[in-house]
Amino acid sequence: MKRHSRASGWQRKARKPLMGVATVAALYGLHRRVFGIKQRPSWPPGADAVTSEGAEAATQKLAARGGTRPHYAALDFAWSTAATIEPWVEGVNFFPRIFADVEAARSSVHILMFGWKDGEMGGQVTSLLERKLSEGVEVRVIVDAIGSRPYGASRAMFTRLAAAGAQIVVNDMLPPDRDGLFPDEQRIDWRMDEIGRADHRKLYVIDGAITWTGGAGIEDHFQNGEFHDVMVRVTGNVVRQAQAAFLTSFRGHDGPLPADLSGLFPEPADAGSTPVALAQVIPGGFVAASQAIRHQIGEAHERLDVMNPYFTDPDTIELILAAARRGVKVRVVVSEKSNNSQASAALKHRYADFVAAGVEVWELPNTVVHAKVVVADDVASFGTVNLDAWALYRNSEIMMMARSAELAALLVERLFEPDITASKRGEVPAGTRARLASWLGNKLAFYL
Repeated sequence: MKRHSRASGWQRKARKPLMGVATVAALYGLHRRVFGIKQRPSWPPGADAVTSEGAEAATQKLAARGGTRPHYAALDFAWSTAATIEPWVEGVNFFPRIFADVEAARSSVHILMFGWKDGEMGGQVTSLLERKLSEGVEVRVIVDAIGSRPYGASRAMFTRLAAAGAQIVVNDMLPPDRDGLFPDEQRIDWRMDEIGRADHRKLYVIDGAITWTGGAGIEDHFQNGEFHDVMVRVTGNVVRQAQAAFLTSFRGHDGPLPADLSGLFPEPADAGSTPVALAQVIPGGFVAASQAIRHQIGEAHERLDVMNPYFTDPDTIELILAAARRGVKVRVVVSEKSNNSQASAALKHRYADFVAAGVEVWELPNTVVHAKVVVADDVASFGTVNLDAWALYRNSEIMMMARSAELAALLVERLFEPDITASKRGEVPAGTRARLASWLGNKLAFYL
């Protein structure tokens, strides 16, 4: 017995280093999964990219595929066309128009939303959707657990909506990873393939004929002016691709799709003629939206206007500096006081480089700049993509890019000129404390 006891003690001591190694390996793996940057060539669209005409077939193919995974939504979309592209600045302008389109829905309302909180705006949308469900309109919803709190503060609101007949699925950035319809048909997905990955997209697709996208969640601070944002209403051929983006994501979270999808992909009354591309970031290395924005910045010849709240990616900053150095007039609009002080400090560390290259940096006071818009000559992009590592590589994001002098002029008129007029010039950090904060923020940019 004594010899056995000594052997057991030795074994326990031997196991301790092994357990330590296993712990370190697990933490390293978790760090790589959550903070890693992975990308593969995703832009421009390839010869076999999904066209608007092929969007229904691509969705049907995925629906027939065995199993469900969020990364199945990584569709390479071909350039398409839009009939109308209307940007609206501030919630007081875009919320009533979005609500009017939902009110007029006759067949389906699909909402993909990072932040949908139980408040005045959240309650209005929920009540409106309950009414549409009572009229026989199909409602499908994707929300992010971190952004919308469906298991916490907003649980009662989403449970009420589900009870009215809406089909709701949730992206779970934090464990446990639950797939299937919220709240009663969810099951644990032991693959945990959503962990560490937020779904930051904001997208409405109404009757398969109208889509809205931009940076605003269904939250009160977008309505009352605390957050400054843009939502863009789009019609035409590209809406069928937006529908495919939604439905493949819905199916990826184990949401059920009807056997016949044709009613969700109506042929548009006006396909439009404005060239437009829909691009996404889907975790796993598909970064079409990120690469499209970089290409847009790199192709600027005369002017480049950039508005973004979280501006820390060094590669993107270098592209903007290169544009200014080759003679492009570059204007960058950010918050005077951001809701992410670390990201703001990281950007300020590059102010000296901006000034030296001739970039105009403008800081808008009294609100949090949350819009994600780039105008490069006559090409305009808009959507949910922040210029940080989370949006560019790690989270699910969506954007559209249009070749349209009219849209570019409209964004400058409605967004950039009024904001720059109301802004002050950004100044290089002065004083030891400010310089240290900006230096440290820059060093941590990979994590911001």
